[in-house]
Amino acid sequence: MTFRYARHTTDLRKIELFYNDIVGLEKLGGFENHNNYDGLFLGHKNSNWHLEFTTSTEFPKSKFDEDDILVFYVNSEIELANIKKRINQKNIPIEVPKNPYWEENGIMISDPDGFKIIFSLRQLNFTSSDSLTALIKDKAIINWSELIDFTRNLPYGRNSNREDFSLVIKENKGTCSSKHSFLKKVADLNKFDNVKLILGMYRMNNLNTPKIGNTILESGLEYIPEAHCYLKLNNQRIDITNSNSDIGNLIGNIIEEIEIEPEQVNIFKVDYHKKYLQNWLSESKINMDFDKIWETREQCIKKLEQ
Repeated sequence: MTFRYARHTTDLRKIELFYNDIVGLEKLGGFENHNNYDGLFLGHKNSNWHLEFTTSTEFPKSKFDEDDILVFYVNSEIELANIKKRINQKNIPIEVPKNPYWEENGIMISDPDGFKIIFSLRQLNFTSSDSLTALIKDKAIINWSELIDFTRNLPYGRNSNREDFSLVIKENKGTCSSKHSFLKKVADLNKFDNVKLILGMYRMNNLNTPKIGNTILESGLEYIPEAHCYLKLNNQRIDITNSNSDIGNLIGNIIEEIEIEPEQVNIFKVDYHKKYLQNWLSESKINMDFDKIWETREQCIKKLEQ
């Protein structure tokens, strides 16, 4: 069975921006002038539910009170913290729910039409009996949210074998590639939905990656396109490369994104990155050969490991 929640509104654009930017839903489709209605579908791809909003020449006559709410469950503390951050950035007031349960177990705001929205945390426990999940349980980590926090707080460092996801735990360290691919692998093994591993190309410079210092500037470049891995949890970009990583610092410098599988962080990621750099050198007509660019990039990575 597929579930659709349909509601009439006055401004589809405002609704789309709100449910994209704050809730993290994706636009799944829409229609125009269908029997005098325009419409918009929002949700997550491959989910068995979505929201539909419509407009027409008639204004909505909805009657709702403080107990009429849409509840969105997230599966980790980091997702909930990111939602709170976006709410604050948009200056959206947090409200007190009428039902005391939601005051204790959620965050309530209103959407552009005044309907109540609540975000609540629903923990995902591990159910798989595979060896990787068993290794996690041996660390007394019992749910997905705890694993994200544990992985985020591990030191930054390259693992001895990118193909062995367990080394993030065994060697007590990881990079953007190994940490995020490890989490994606665990999510797949435990059948956690809406967890995507993303390979993004961004303009790495001393402003968005301060630990590299002036390495790039000293080479005569303003930036180097760098391949960076992170997750999308319920369509929210999440970067747990280290304890203070903030994907928001990179958003304006992301050039392109593709979804990959955990096994692709080894050969595929490196090949993809090198081909991208070669094309960038050619198209930008930068007077520097590939080996020099790659050497400068490696110097930056070494500084990140310090």
